[in-house]
Amino acid sequence: MKPVHLTAILFFSLGAALADDQSDRQKLLGTWELQGTAENTSSSSWTFSPAKDSIRVTQLEGGNKVADFACGTTGAACEVKTSGKKATVSMWFNGPLLVEMETKGSDVVKRRFKILPQGDVMEMEVIPIVPGGKTETFQFKRAQLAARQE
Repeated sequence: MKPVHLTAILFFSLGAALADDQSDRQKLLGTWELQGTAENTSSSSWTFSPAKDSIRVTQLEGGNKVADFACGTTGAACEVKTSGKKATVSMWFNGPLLVEMETKGSDVVKRRFKILPQGDVMEMEVIPIVPGGKTETFQFKRAQLAARQE
């Protein structure tokens, strides 16, 4: 195969892969409600919406706003407040996954958000970095789809 043909094939394959990632990333936008909460556990939701050159993240716990900030997705640090405390957040995409690294005081937590194949379920993996701890995985259902099924 000629190098020109090989280069063209690689270029178009890369373009298709990037287009798939963009489509998968768009699926993250919206409001997501925690599934499987017990009666005595407060509800939790995450909302992702587009903002100029960034993504806006809003987190609610039991109806109280825990976080509301916009941050770029290039990995640059953003100064934010979560639970009323100063924190630094970095966000980036790893393929279709949105990765968030949050530093609050000496605590560092990594979260990975991904849309599962059925499209109306988001999985959030919480990975304690400092101090170390057990990784937890939570599933969220797209809010407007959950409301239609009731």
